[in-house]
Amino acid sequence: MSSPATAVGGRTTAVNASRSHHLRRTRLHAALAAPGRNSITTVYAPAGAGKTDLVVDWIEAVGAEHRSVFVDLAASIAARWWQAPLRSPSWWPSWPVNAAELAQALHEGIPEHAGGPVIVALDGTETVVGTDFLTEVRQLAAGEDRLHVVLLGRHAPPDGSPQPLGHPRVSALRGRDLAFTAAETANLCVRRGLDLPAAVSRRLYAITDGWAAGLVVATAALSEQPHEPEGVLEQLLRTGASLSEYVMRDVLGRYPADLRQAVRDASVVESVCADLFTTLTGRIDAADVLADLARDGIFATRLDDTSAWYGYHRLWRIALYATLSVEDPTHAHHLHATAANWYAAHAQPAEALRHALAAADRSSAIRIVQRHGAQIREATPQAAATAAAPGPWSSLANDAPLAHAFAVHRGLTDNTAAPPSTVRHSAAAVRWETAGVPADLIQPSAQPIWRALRSGDHVAAQAALISDAATGRSLLRRSTMLRLRAVIARMTGRLRDAARHADALGDDVRANGLVGSHDDGWARLILAEVAVQRGTPDAAVQHLDALAVQLWQSVPALVAAQQFQAALLCQQEHDYAAALDAVQRLIVDGDDALLVPQWAARVLRIELLIATGRLYDAHRRWRADAAAVPASTATITTARLLLARQPQARIDRLLRPILDEPHISLFAQVELRLLMAHQANTAGNTQHATHLLRQAMVLADPEQLRHPFHANHHLLAPTLNQLTLTAITLPAGGPLSPGEISVMRHLAGHRTVHEIAAELRLSPNTVKTHVASIYRKLAVHTRRDAVRAALALGIFPTR
Repeated sequence: MSSPATAVGGRTTAVNASRSHHLRRTRLHAALAAPGRNSITTVYAPAGAGKTDLVVDWIEAVGAEHRSVFVDLAASIAARWWQAPLRSPSWWPSWPVNAAELAQALHEGIPEHAGGPVIVALDGTETVVGTDFLTEVRQLAAGEDRLHVVLLGRHAPPDGSPQPLGHPRVSALRGRDLAFTAAETANLCVRRGLDLPAAVSRRLYAITDGWAAGLVVATAALSEQPHEPEGVLEQLLRTGASLSEYVMRDVLGRYPADLRQAVRDASVVESVCADLFTTLTGRIDAADVLADLARDGIFATRLDDTSAWYGYHRLWRIALYATLSVEDPTHAHHLHATAANWYAAHAQPAEALRHALAAADRSSAIRIVQRHGAQIREATPQAAATAAAPGPWSSLANDAPLAHAFAVHRGLTDNTAAPPSTVRHSAAAVRWETAGVPADLIQPSAQPIWRALRSGDHVAAQAALISDAATGRSLLRRSTMLRLRAVIARMTGRLRDAARHADALGDDVRANGLVGSHDDGWARLILAEVAVQRGTPDAAVQHLDALAVQLWQSVPALVAAQQFQAALLCQQEHDYAAALDAVQRLIVDGDDALLVPQWAARVLRIELLIATGRLYDAHRRWRADAAAVPASTATITTARLLLARQPQARIDRLLRPILDEPHISLFAQVELRLLMAHQANTAGNTQHATHLLRQAMVLADPEQLRHPFHANHHLLAPTLNQLTLTAITLPAGGPLSPGEISVMRHLAGHRTVHEIAAELRLSPNTVKTHVASIYRKLAVHTRRDAVRAALALGIFPTR
């Protein structure tokens, strides 16, 4: 890996990342070792991805089990032998050879008595010319059974074959595979002696997107200024770590100068499609250029498999844009003005206004607000661009129309008409007002819904959403509607609906190239929340990592929610101390007020205090916090606290009244049955405990809800371990859906189909469909048999 240099805090630090044993990603060792003998592994990734370090670390990890040779193709085929004795083997050529001679030496020179597998790592494949090299490698791997060839470089060498490698046993690692994860970034900081708060470590990951060279530069800068980590990271963001020359020379070095300049010009936008790239750069081959960059994993990556939009590596884009702005500010302003016109022509006025302001184009900014102010105000705000976010102009104090344009851009006003003369216009005032705006600010018509969600009243939020849609005069954009529906579905426990709405929201973001927008953040957050509730931590971590990278600007509400979900993951892993520490920080900083709902962190704190045995603290905290929590949730938390203090407490008397509340969330329905099952089991009523546990499992199964079982494990472990095997029986035809359960509960009352339909506000045909599905799943043919089977399975609640 080349040695990038960075200028941070007025000092220049050269960093040699080569052979750095701190750059370990042991999770990839299995991928390197998986092919076994007679195989080829390719490791192609951009400059600075840590390819060499990865392979060196792997070879040293396998140790004496393998005999290993590392060849630097860019240095005249100079080989280094790492296996004792520390000298080149007798069969290894001591003179520089070409690729064909190298292949011949390997094929003929490996002695029969060498024993065991032999690893040959060929680094620097991007320096190879001609089409014979891969042919020789294929023949080599096919002809020597003990050989495992590893090809690594910035891109593949030329190949004359119709297939990429034409070899049956080929595995590959790409740039995205080599990127550090958020957890690996935190571990790297620890290994380098950096005692960073979790939030700072995660921000470091977000800025670098796990790029190895960027992490080396950043951690070196942080080591020089350990007491000012936030300042160091801000400097990295403003300057792009002074990596512009490195990006142009090493990352984009294989491309001609005119293309490198085109990529730099396109750095004024966060994401780009072919038409926008052509508009900014004049290149008519934009589609091929972007596809080439994405194929090599160099600079652009598709937002998804079907999107026409591409995203840029953040730190590289910042570096190019920072240099462009300093070296040629006039050209940068021209590019912003061009982007503003393009976005205006493509019905994205909010983006058009942002670029008009960044272009210092007063007249265009005012004109866009006059024509599209209401639409901009209605749109869900986006995270400001990394390096192109317009700052308040010094002329705002005496320029009311311009100050108003900034206010509309930043969501500071509901009024899109000309501003009154009494409005404050100073730059300082605009900055102050911006700091106070909630990060998830949306149009006024949605504010009542968000207030209801923040308080945890999903019933009122759903009613307000339906009422707003029914008026036919809603100002809500589709994206905001999807966001609200997803949040409401998640709060009620309808995880499938929440994921469906979040996916649709994400599709809209990618279709319009709005990566990094608030909509993008909420889509990823809700998918992470669904994964947490379903007990799939790997999927949850992937969504949370993507959220950190895309929303680098630290949108407060989303960052708070991200930290809260991380605490829930710690709770599931029974790391209660780490979870409690994260929740305490949220509450102390006041960021818990940004959560949806606002009281979630305080309820979780009680659960974690109980789990860590701090019952006095839990009781004391709950006396102060209970008043802000909805009645049903407060009752369940109180019952949990009573059980912890008095295992024989009769919590069933406390919980029975809310057992069949019509609007209680699925989470609450499952949790209260788990607690009652534990209490019944403690009292010796095993049959009733099994019945309640079976009910909880039947309720949770359709949505694949698992978190209540994990979160309460410390309290309910004996009950769960004793009863799970006997409670696991589910309908032979599959679990009943929530709708089918609702209908099932009415079948016992001898009501007709029309009466059930009227009660549930469904059509008779829908009820008939549910009944037919119930009969099929329960393997019965009559209503009486269905009721008996439901009772046996615990689908009906018991008093």
